[in-house]
Amino acid sequence: MKVGLVLEGGAMRGMYTAGVLDVFLEKCISVDAVVGVSAGALFGVNYLSRQKGRVIRYNKRFNSDKNYMGLRPLLR
Repeated sequence: MKVGLVLEGGAMRGMYTAGVLDVFLEKCISVDAVVGVSAGALFGVNYLSRQKGRVIRYNKRFNSDKNYMGLRPLLR
């Protein structure tokens, strides 16, 4: 039997997903295939490349940058 992982999009849902994927990495849980949409696709790449903690590390690093998220970069 093969196991696939489907990851949803959405920034805040994606943060939860990233945490779950980090636990998968800690517990050495692997799957045969990964597909994702938007944030899910990005976080799936982190999982496949075994980059535990990358999502939270980068969000903490750039969260205070006015060009990272928000209305201003959206309108630009």
